[in-house]
Amino acid sequence: MEIRIISDIKQFKQIQDDWNILFNLGGYSVFQSFEFNYYSWKTELSKNKQNILCIIEVRSKDILSAIFPLYIDCRKRLRFLNDKHADFCDFLINDYCDFDMILSYARKKRLYNSVHFINLKDDSFVYNFYKKRDVNNSFIKDSVKYSDLVLSEGSFPDNYDKYKSKNKSVFRRVKRKNNNKSHYLLSKDKDDFPIMEVNVLKERMIKLGLRSPNFLDNNRLRLLEKLFNSDKLIISIIRQDMKIHALSFILKNSDNYLFWISLFDNSQMIHIYNYILFMEAVSGNNKVQISFGRGDYDYKITNFKPDVKQLFAIFIFINQFDKVIFWFFDKMSNIIKQIYKSILR
Repeated sequence: MEIRIISDIKQFKQIQDDWNILFNLGGYSVFQSFEFNYYSWKTELSKNKQNILCIIEVRSKDILSAIFPLYIDCRKRLRFLNDKHADFCDFLINDYCDFDMILSYARKKRLYNSVHFINLKDDSFVYNFYKKRDVNNSFIKDSVKYSDLVLSEGSFPDNYDKYKSKNKSVFRRVKRKNNNKSHYLLSKDKDDFPIMEVNVLKERMIKLGLRSPNFLDNNRLRLLEKLFNSDKLIISIIRQDMKIHALSFILKNSDNYLFWISLFDNSQMIHIYNYILFMEAVSGNNKVQISFGRGDYDYKITNFKPDVKQLFAIFIFINQFDKVIFWFFDKMSNIIKQIYKSILR
């Protein structure tokens, strides 16, 4: 077994073909694709000069058997590339390998103080590797939830058996309220990235107080454009005449779609309307999986009845003291969040 750490973007680009082969062998999400990781580093993470690229490549008899898409952040934490915005994180693996040994090798080559692996599904390699081990100065915790559903080929919403008459009547009401607006699906093959419309709707959301002033900065917009031009992302848009009312960036991998980032104005139920028309459009002739990503938001769960599932996080520290300090502040942060949520209610 040969282990190599990739630490510059030229080396990163050189493994694209091998990465794609490994990616196509597994049932990975777009967040494990070469494009998502490469452009996340190039357009966003590399702008902070304190971040260190730390992709670990494992080969057996010159055949790529595993990729660990990682970096070390400014606080010396080993993390997945763009984990803050990747709904699901994992390694790409085609053959068993001892990750403890690989981490030990990486630690000798690159100095980091802790390991922070977040947004792990229960079937991810990382979660299943560590849940069976008693690793010193580590702990596993439940993280946020995510949700998805599978639509059969056919007419939405009749192609999903969890929808009762009440749900269907809500969908009809939403469509009636917005039937003077048109729906468009933009893709790389037919369209240019609609940067002007994105910026118009972004500024409108900020002025309405629906998003913070730093929402969708230039680095994030460059990432979205790169993913769109790489055919990893499509855009669902609602317009009325020349005015844009809603826009969703949707990551796609074959017949799997994930609502990633959404923009919308204060038109009544416009966000839900965009979701409905997108699901109608993609499921008419195909069985598809629709993911609503991280967060068990009420409007998603109540209206669309997806299956809600748990994500996990794994933390490993160099000593017991660091573990206890992190655990304490993590608990305090969760308590404060719960208090804040109860006040908002």
